[in-house]
Amino acid sequence: MSLSLRQLWRRGKQMATFYPTDGTSELQRRGMLMMWWDGITASISGAFYADFLVIYMLALGASAASIGVRTSINSAAALAAPLLGAWLVERTGRRKRWVLLGGGGLARIMLLGMAAIPFLLSGNAAVATFVALAAIQAFANTVSMPAANSLLADVVPVAIRGRYLGAHMMALNLARMACVPVAGWLIKEVGGVPGYQVAWFVAALTGFVATGFYAAIPEPESVEGRHASGATPAGLAEGWRLFLADRRFVLFCATNFFWNFGVQLAGPFFTVHMVSDLGFGVDTVAVLATVATAVNVVAYRTVGGLVDRKGPAIMTAISMFLVPLMPILWILARTPLHVALVQSYGNLAWAGFRVAATPLLLMLTPPEHRSRYVAIFNTINGLATVLGPLPASWIYAQWGFTAVAAASGVGRMLGGILFFWLLKSGGLEEPSETEQVAPGMAA
Repeated sequence: MSLSLRQLWRRGKQMATFYPTDGTSELQRRGMLMMWWDGITASISGAFYADFLVIYMLALGASAASIGVRTSINSAAALAAPLLGAWLVERTGRRKRWVLLGGGGLARIMLLGMAAIPFLLSGNAAVATFVALAAIQAFANTVSMPAANSLLADVVPVAIRGRYLGAHMMALNLARMACVPVAGWLIKEVGGVPGYQVAWFVAALTGFVATGFYAAIPEPESVEGRHASGATPAGLAEGWRLFLADRRFVLFCATNFFWNFGVQLAGPFFTVHMVSDLGFGVDTVAVLATVATAVNVVAYRTVGGLVDRKGPAIMTAISMFLVPLMPILWILARTPLHVALVQSYGNLAWAGFRVAATPLLLMLTPPEHRSRYVAIFNTINGLATVLGPLPASWIYAQWGFTAVAAASGVGRMLGGILFFWLLKSGGLEEPSETEQVAPGMAA
């Protein structure tokens, strides 16, 4: 009888959980829970500044062209960060420490610095300082990525990774959907530059709460930490040789470079277009962001299960077929309703890519060199993020948003074609072995 009651209790707990926990150990379940709350509070933090970053820059006196330059500088600052992050993981065998110091610490201190800028500076000096602090923030966030992805791979078993990440992203978007309108109202209510300062301060505070949740994640023994030679110069050289010999991963990185380059051609200019060309105010931008997030909430939960059933490569391919149309539709948008429809389509199209991206990357990386492989992948993507906005800024200045959006659509299409070729040629086949239980976390 007691056994039945215990089983009923466990079943009730599982039904009350928004994400799957089947086949996980107690440590994994605790880690997944803390990652869950870290993500939600981090999403609340992002809701108070991410959608308003460009508008804040414009309020400080930035030109439209400088927005693209800011994106490139951010990306350049973060370019070497993944390799440094991987080296730190392999040197120490610790992951959580570097996430807490980078994205969880320094990056959020930079938000406070951005909020303080108008108290100290104005004009070009304020804009330049904002760009510098944003670059430091980008570096701090990016240096954490190899460690964060490696820890996620150990905490969330591969069999439920798609469903967990789908549910996770749904929860993040629910939090974002609730908070973006609040942020827009707060900025408008306070008024002018002080409104953005208050929003950035709130973002920093909620960000530090997220850091507290991440600190509570149990860190299992790292496979990478057992390979101390990887942290030596000889070990690092050998790691690069292994990467270059891994043909499918090299091709996968190259494909993502061309795709990301196409995305970055237009990425920095959607908000600029809404504010400068279409004349939308901060409240309208906030409402549109909320509508887009609501679509994400619906999409992510469904897509997560599909990633586990169909595989991350198939879901990524479907997204890459749909996404290139999005910037073309932006050219036709003239009213808030038009933009809401375009953003809704775009978020539905992107859902498969966003949920499948991490499982696909982790599937293609050997566990003993995962941080290094993830770092190389992020560095190559970072190079595309550096290069993409530079010609985009010039194109925007010469011919306007229409030319930028058209170029982005073509670039995305080329990246998608390369991915389809790689998939058809068998370069993205799932390995036969699976990693159902992470090292050091056996049930």
